Amino acid sequence: MYLLTLGLVALHLIVLPIYLYLTWHHNYWRKRGLVTVKPLTILGTYPGLLTRKSNLVHDVQRVYDKYKGKHRAVGVFMTREPQILVLDPQLAHEVLVSNFRSYRDTLTSSYIRHAKWDKYAKRNPFWASGETWKRLRSEAQIGISARRLAQAYAIWEEGGKKLNEYMANQVLEHDNILETRDLCFRYTAHVMGDFIWGIDAGTLTRPLENPNKIQQMASKWTSYAFYMLSIFMASVIAPFSRLLLRFRFYPKETDEFFSNLTKKSIDLRLETGDEESRTDYLSHLLQLREQKQASHDDLVGHALTVMLDGYDTTGTALLHALYYLAESPTAQQKLRTEVLQNLNDKESLSFEQLCALPYLEQVVYESLRLSSLIPQYTKICTSPTHIQLNEFKRLEVEEGMTIMIPNYQFHHDKHYFPDPETFRPERFENGVYDELVRKGIFLPFSDGPRICMGMRLALLTLKSALLYIVSDYQIVRSKEKIIPSGDSGFGITLQGDIFLEFRRFMR
Repeated sequence: MYLLTLGLVALHLIVLPIYLYLTWHHNYWRKRGLVTVKPLTILGTYPGLLTRKSNLVHDVQRVYDKYKGKHRAVGVFMTREPQILVLDPQLAHEVLVSNFRSYRDTLTSSYIRHAKWDKYAKRNPFWASGETWKRLRSEAQIGISARRLAQAYAIWEEGGKKLNEYMANQVLEHDNILETRDLCFRYTAHVMGDFIWGIDAGTLTRPLENPNKIQQMASKWTSYAFYMLSIFMASVIAPFSRLLLRFRFYPKETDEFFSNLTKKSIDLRLETGDEESRTDYLSHLLQLREQKQASHDDLVGHALTVMLDGYDTTGTALLHALYYLAESPTAQQKLRTEVLQNLNDKESLSFEQLCALPYLEQVVYESLRLSSLIPQYTKICTSPTHIQLNEFKRLEVEEGMTIMIPNYQFHHDKHYFPDPETFRPERFENGVYDELVRKGIFLPFSDGPRICMGMRLALLTLKSALLYIVSDYQIVRSKEKIIPSGDSGFGITLQGDIFLEFRRFMR
């Protein structure tokens, strides 16, 4: 009996400190007068982060549905850490835009200090904070400005023609049925390879290279980065484990590959003497090297910054746009009519004409709304501020506090978008996009000073691909309806192979 009692006391002494560590903050919001979502002891408000049995979108949705319309924000817990969940789009606008000075950094920027061995991630504005973010963004953004993209537009025109040539061969070989995810990533790999490194990646011109090395490494690189994002989020319960286990966002294999690719591309450009005659991102990297003495690692970091925006997320966005058009023949035909009516004698459009097609833009925005590929933005309070909860009460927000903006929920809220699961591009006619962004309701690229740096790049790539595909092919859905689903990650997206039918027609 004595030994049993001693054992129970010892167990109690071991378990009690762990319990106190996990629940220490659970009264945090109640003490400050903010309505609190009751957390689970270890799992917090979003159990899927640790159990991997539910998607974060679903966990957030349960909270959003219960409290929206009643409160501007509620207190939640990311495992054991207190966090603010925004429920009012106007508050989202305050955080991202009007009070940006108090929320300069993002949750991802807080992770990089624990990824000390990631030499290229820390050179990407997406992971950076403070003045480092400002400098990196300034250096990188010049290379993908609207003016520079207009000058480089021939890359997308040529890529579109190669895409059609590739599809013409594939539809004959596969009886019109194409696995569309691979098709989209082949296209984004091609235009990114040409724009960033000035090379033919071979994804559209050498399809027998299977797997294509550049596409293979780009996919491995982005999938690893997004997977590690979820690991970093889950490890907030024991942040020391990130250093102990030497977490990193980019695998070593891809670091070496893209470092070598960048070096070879620069050497080739200098050998051929095309550095002044060709406008692309590689020419911008050469300018950074000459004018700002950027190191090789700096150049690789900038190249991968553009790759992050232009390859995986843009390819996935294109996949969803094609899927929604296949499911919506009326919208597809309306888009085709607009495109065909504006094509010139060379079966193409100028950069300015492409950017000015109203229905094409509406199709892209509606696709981005439905897919919501980045379903949440999480900001960090960088200087003490407050949130006006209602007419009589305000919440003091301490430095270091994180605040989540659930844009997926805004994008799928029937109060803002009636019949939200229906693909209806007309929602965005008459310039309503700008108004929805200003109100914090529609945030496919976030907003404010940290708005997605690659927004113009992504829109150009999406629009140019849709232009060339819709003008020559009728997209037909597969016999079996495909339903987007969660994968225990961040979003609700199309999973696995997506087979669509592409019927070529003569014009």
